[in-house]
Amino acid sequence: MSKIPGFRSGKTWKKVVASIVYLCVILTIWGMVKNGKNNNTPSTPTTAPVNQSNTAQSSSTSPTSAPEQAKPAPMVITADKLMEDLKSNALNASNNYKGKYVEVTGKLSNIDSNGEYFDITPMNDEFAIIGVQCYITEEQKATVAKFTKDQKVTVIGTISDVGEILGYSLKVESIK
Repeated sequence: MSKIPGFRSGKTWKKVVASIVYLCVILTIWGMVKNGKNNNTPSTPTTAPVNQSNTAQSSSTSPTSAPEQAKPAPMVITADKLMEDLKSNALNASNNYKGKYVEVTGKLSNIDSNGEYFDITPMNDEFAIIGVQCYITEEQKATVAKFTKDQKVTVIGTISDVGEILGYSLKVESIK
């Protein structure tokens, strides 16, 4: 240990600082490796949108009223209820909501600077960190650009992922 930077002098405060720095470096490398593995796994979610677009293409050959009638009414739910269910039992939340067509209302907490998504959190939890990450299309960026933090937002779309760490991921179809 006497040859490792931060531990050579034998001073306790330097050892503590060096340990924290080394831990951060290790966690960063681990996160990058794990993120690299996750980039391979989204092939499953990208398969679902392909199926949805195939459905949209096949429905375009039928009368225009058929796709509207085929689309079920969304399950109306609040971000508060989603987060309550997630905190109560993440497995049940995943089983109940993943892949469901929903209308979710919550408080806007963050807008991605690249315009790929925005986050809504429970209306009644001012300290919420996780919530519903709403992925938007290019056409929806103009609408989202007019939003302000803490405003009430209602979105309609399909929940594509549920996790106890990152909350819910939702592919937005429309914004009310």
